[in-house]
Amino acid sequence: MRIVFTGLENERYRPELGKTNEHNNFYLLLKSNPNNEVIYIPFDRILKIGKRAYNEELLDAVKNEKPDLFWAFMYTDEIEKDVLDEIKKLTTSVAWFSDDHWRLDNYSRHYAPHFTKVITTWSKAKERYAKYGITNVIRSQWGFNAGVYRSVVVPGQDIGVSFVGLRTPHREKIINTIRGAGINVFVRGFGWDEGRASFDEMLEIFSRSKINLNLNPPMSALALKPLAQIFFRRRRNLIVPDFWNAPKNLRSYFQKKTPQIKARPFEITGSGGFCITGAADDMEKYYVPEKEIVIYENTDDLTKKIRYYLGHDEERNAIAKAGYERATREHGYDKRLEKIFEEIGLKR
Repeated sequence: MRIVFTGLENERYRPELGKTNEHNNFYLLLKSNPNNEVIYIPFDRILKIGKRAYNEELLDAVKNEKPDLFWAFMYTDEIEKDVLDEIKKLTTSVAWFSDDHWRLDNYSRHYAPHFTKVITTWSKAKERYAKYGITNVIRSQWGFNAGVYRSVVVPGQDIGVSFVGLRTPHREKIINTIRGAGINVFVRGFGWDEGRASFDEMLEIFSRSKINLNLNPPMSALALKPLAQIFFRRRRNLIVPDFWNAPKNLRSYFQKKTPQIKARPFEITGSGGFCITGAADDMEKYYVPEKEIVIYENTDDLTKKIRYYLGHDEERNAIAKAGYERATREHGYDKRLEKIFEEIGLKR
């Protein structure tokens, strides 16, 4: 296929934060197929040429290249709706929306009608979209790109417990509680004193760790960032006022309390690592708890399970092996895209 692909290349438009999930997984996967020709026009170009010029470049690429597919991994307001309408007339256009559990009402539903198909990971999204008369919705899920996520051969597992990810107040509180219980936790990521890990370092940590944590704590009612999002919103790399949408944003604020599946459990298990993850919407559909992955309910439960699995090597290794087999069998993005392309009438 010939594909025009757009999305954010660098996390939050900041190269120092590393490449995005959509770059490492969707773009690199599509590009790796020798039968594909992928024209990549990332959102990051807006910082160099401006939003209007970026949209003109995007539309010109679709007109000139005549792709089989236009794929957008949505972020903020990078793509103008009139441009999306023109692209939709010229080719099959698809958008992947993340965080629909809290962004659907005040973001995704406004863009969805301007695409041929839209993809969501939230289990209740189709029903919510239908209330707005939107029916061009495909349910999929996060996963991992087996071409870049892999087990790294290391002499042994010299790390007991690790967490790789952005430092947030909620995650820091969990880490401090675990450490306060006498359990050492190796952390890497932006915002931590230890600093962020490169992609290769992250894969090595997955393999070196007896236990890899995925921390997705529910939002605190008094957390500053979610409260600020009632009155402000992100526009590309800026924070701008959004007072006039405060009622809709307030509804989204309360919906953030629903823990959602993240990509990390798929990446850890797909790399052969043992994963303990927070409970999340519909997680049991993708892994069998205590057989392929371990799910914790609260910090006390997490601490108990860490202690248990640090002391039961054989059981821990069996779960890691089963999780890896499930991930490689069902949760690779190649499997996800195969189903998506079939549903929209395209063959890879």
